[in-house]
Amino acid sequence: MKNNTKKLTKVRNYMKEHGLDGIIVESWQNVYYLSGFTGYGDAVLLITPKEKYIFTDSRYYVQAEQQSGDFTLVKCYSRSLEEMKKLLKAENVQKIGFEDAAVGYSQYVNYYRKLRVKLEGLGSLFLEMRTIKSEEEIADVVSICALASAALERTLPCIKAGMTEIEVAAKLEYEMRAAGADKPSFDTIVASGVRGSMPHGTASSKIIEKGDGVTIDFGAFGGGMCSDMTRTVFVGEPSAKMREIYEVVKEAQQTAIDGYKTGMTGSELDSIARKVIEKYGYGEYFGHSLGHGVGIDVHEGVSVSPSSKLVLKPGMIFSVEPGIYIPGLGGVRIEDLVTIRKGKLDMVTKSPSKELTIL
Repeated sequence: MKNNTKKLTKVRNYMKEHGLDGIIVESWQNVYYLSGFTGYGDAVLLITPKEKYIFTDSRYYVQAEQQSGDFTLVKCYSRSLEEMKKLLKAENVQKIGFEDAAVGYSQYVNYYRKLRVKLEGLGSLFLEMRTIKSEEEIADVVSICALASAALERTLPCIKAGMTEIEVAAKLEYEMRAAGADKPSFDTIVASGVRGSMPHGTASSKIIEKGDGVTIDFGAFGGGMCSDMTRTVFVGEPSAKMREIYEVVKEAQQTAIDGYKTGMTGSELDSIARKVIEKYGYGEYFGHSLGHGVGIDVHEGVSVSPSSKLVLKPGMIFSVEPGIYIPGLGGVRIEDLVTIRKGKLDMVTKSPSKELTIL
């Protein structure tokens, strides 16, 4: 796993500062983040001041040795606590940290009853670590964004009146997988015509008609990272109202991207785009936040919302995605990922064009 030595050093420094003798990691995101293991959901890590272990079963022995060879492999069912209990006793572990944000109540009770150690939640430790990406991690997101963008460019010429939204999603997901993505980042959104007023209208059996706007919100997951982007295109000539809405959304996004200043909070950046939409009289139809962080998870760490006091910093990757959604008419959203370089928002998503597109 890239840079896992630096990550483990940060974890061990946290352990020392908080008087912990070890930590247990079992969310697939943080298991991957620390060890590189991609048997998502089927491994648990135990990290102590001097040792690091990965617990997994016979389905993953070879994979764990290949991907996480610097961890000591413990061969057992990953969530069986008997082997872990032996190791905790052997290393005289008295107080252990666990992922309180990811562990359910029943597993917490198992920890308490079987491990017989003091338990302390890790809170936002990993989320804060993952929020600031290394240059290698940023490059991985740029790469998977390029793959997804190219897949959309191959899909757009195939979209025609008479197709269903599901057919569009299937074509796009095929193109992403064929290019090397592991899977979609999330359920692909394809919302056409009046369904475009549903910001999260996942692809349905609705038939796309002439004149429909088609909002496509999608992402690819690969190399341990997610992409996320949205384009709204038109199948045939859109109405004058939909043309106007499209141009307002495009202006709102570009104004926010151009208006970023060093030290801005999420709420300040959100406000820039929101004011543009309000200026044209569509404020009530922009009901969601301007953006969110993206990384191993498609929603990760960064909030660009009216209430966000988070200062936006270099190393963060987040979306800029204004939208207008009018019931009974339709909707438009344009979304790209950005990071911060040299005091400006630098585009992570490079294409396709955001000019109004009629297929």
